[in-house]
Amino acid sequence: MRNLILNIGLLAVICVSAMPTIAEEDYYVWVDENGVTNYAQRNPRGYDADYVSRNRQFGQQVDPRRPGAAPVEVESSSRPDTIKQTKAVDPDALVAEERAALSAEISATKRSNCEIGKKNLAQLQAFSRIRVQDKNGVNRVLTSSEKDDKMTEARLVISDNCSG
Repeated sequence: MRNLILNIGLLAVICVSAMPTIAEEDYYVWVDENGVTNYAQRNPRGYDADYVSRNRQFGQQVDPRRPGAAPVEVESSSRPDTIKQTKAVDPDALVAEERAALSAEISATKRSNCEIGKKNLAQLQAFSRIRVQDKNGVNRVLTSSEKDDKMTEARLVISDNCSG
């Protein structure tokens, strides 16, 4: 039994010491047409993949005139003495892209809220008795004033989300 515990401990030490070498393997990184970042051990066909290794970290460029050379940093021509960059980035284009994505997300949320408001109002108008569950988990029927409040709330949701 004692030997078994020692063997398991030794095996654990070997596995843990081998992990850094496994994590340091070379790989390729690329972004596909759906915007998903992919990682692979082989260079993918049809994509401009970045090669990442111990000598060339992610985002660094290699001098194309000397294969296998050490990574080099490329200076930005617009600000040569302040910041070193590997690729030129247009902040305005990135912000415009983010704004478009947020606008689409807001529009989708408004459409969903509009549908929910219409459904709630239709149900409140169609049924004379509406059952709800109170804070204590007890089922009860809405009073007429509570029902009127819910209908006003549903109309407000519709006016806020269904216009435009």
